[in-house]
Amino acid sequence: MKKKYSKLNELILTFFYCGKSKYAPGTVGSIGALFLWIWINDYFLSNSVPTILQISFWLLIIIGSCAYSIANIRHYQISKNSRDIDHKSIVIDEAVGIFIALEIFNFTTRDLYVLNQAKFLIYVVFCTILFRILDITKPSFIGTCDRKIKNPFGVMFDDILCGIISGIATLILYNFTADSPFFKLINCE
Repeated sequence: MKKKYSKLNELILTFFYCGKSKYAPGTVGSIGALFLWIWINDYFLSNSVPTILQISFWLLIIIGSCAYSIANIRHYQISKNSRDIDHKSIVIDEAVGIFIALEIFNFTTRDLYVLNQAKFLIYVVFCTILFRILDITKPSFIGTCDRKIKNPFGVMFDDILCGIISGIATLILYNFTADSPFFKLINCE
């Protein structure tokens, strides 16, 4: 039973083994989360799932992932004989951050996906890149949280902050650039 629990724990905390990547596991985890988010949202829209159910689903995923991770990161750390609470293979925090960022943007721009998928995807990619930049550089209070909160909550919290900031920044960018000539230039309008 303990072996099965250990495997399940590893599967979830490494976000379906994305964290096992030799190179840039956080980025691989973020890209994996991005593709999963796009696939699930496309399914929702293709099957006319009501907006309230979509939002409820993502809230459940985000809150459930955070609760599970906070409860199980220490077990994973011990099983890996690691002193680092934020082991590089743990990328569920990046997945949660991406889900938060994309849902903040998606919440207010749901019609954009239906009206212009190419434009929507440009903003989604920007949001993901911005999230990774913030997560890697950890500027200002994000870095302070990362350095000061050395427990499972801290592992999740800096990525939650990066997700919130990335989502809001993408939303602001969208509001200022949605009618930009850039989209005509790339034939995306």
